[in-house]
Amino acid sequence: MKVYSEISCEARNCQRLINKFLESDIPVKKVKVKGDTLEFCVEDKYLRKCVDIVAKTGVRYSVESRGGAYLAKKLVLRYLSLAITAILVVGGLLTLNKVCFGVKVTCENPQIAAQIDDILKQSSIRPFILKDKIDTKALSMQISKEIEEVGFANCYFDGGTLNISVKEVYVEPDEIDYSRIVADRDCIITRLLVYSGTAVVKIGDVVKAGDTLIEGYIDTAPDTEENERIAVPADGIVYAETAYTKSLAISDKVVQGRRTGESYEETQLYVFGKPIGKRKAAKYERYEYTEVETTFGSLIPITAVTRTYYELETVEIQLSEAQIEEQISLAYIELWQQMPLEAKLLNDYTYKKKVDNLHIIDIYYIIEEKVSIGE
Repeated sequence: MKVYSEISCEARNCQRLINKFLESDIPVKKVKVKGDTLEFCVEDKYLRKCVDIVAKTGVRYSVESRGGAYLAKKLVLRYLSLAITAILVVGGLLTLNKVCFGVKVTCENPQIAAQIDDILKQSSIRPFILKDKIDTKALSMQISKEIEEVGFANCYFDGGTLNISVKEVYVEPDEIDYSRIVADRDCIITRLLVYSGTAVVKIGDVVKAGDTLIEGYIDTAPDTEENERIAVPADGIVYAETAYTKSLAISDKVVQGRRTGESYEETQLYVFGKPIGKRKAAKYERYEYTEVETTFGSLIPITAVTRTYYELETVEIQLSEAQIEEQISLAYIELWQQMPLEAKLLNDYTYKKKVDNLHIIDIYYIIEEKVSIGE
């Protein structure tokens, strides 16, 4: 927008003055001549240059500014009513957006809804209060914490409405949790000694680890309508047939190291347990060695360690039947040591199979042992 100033001056030759403006590239607007008075408008950027030209002519002049302040005042006066209305509307909208006009609770259970209303009253939450007075996150946590039937509460604003939606927790009806005795391994029941409770297995049943053996209840009149189940401690001992197994594979031939007859000695000195110099690597790729340690010196003890290195060669040795049976016997002993001390041995089996150069041996100990664990 171009801003103009209005200039009024006394000029006997108005055209001559206007020509001077044009010669100086000063455009003038709204030129009016009233007798010896010349009135015109000029842009503010040419105002100073224009005033200098008028002043040099020696005539009287006056300048009325139509700059930014003038225009602003004129615009304000013109649009004042519109501006006031707009300010009131915007202010009203901002105020309305900060106010909570109502509360909407979404819940099918009337008892929970009543409890939520009590919490809102305790927290002084009601219609027509400012939104910033309501902490929706804290309100959600309070409802979830204080109402046991509510698993999750979501509080949020939708415009001027505070919405509260809840998700109820499904609570299964309480069931009597009887004590019980369970099997600690896979087995076949052989003996049942029930001191208290009811056995839910019988002799000969095959059970898995974790299966219930004795339940902690008794029935007053089994298989009748008058039956009443009474909770009692589960107590008793259950014996069962179990199996301990071990498998091994033995080759006909084994690879061993054997001395070739080549050897050499190397001595390393130590002072206060620290070596003098670096230890050299062994000359042989495969070897074994022996050490002889000698200490001498009283003030400063010096230890000499002499190592004798023996070169080894790889040889394949054929195992005899006696050596194979010896390994099987060791496997029997290891398996026996794994069984409980009070176990009763019922039977044992050994299955042998030859595959190429391998002997596949499976060892079985069939025992009777106590397999019940009380919960």
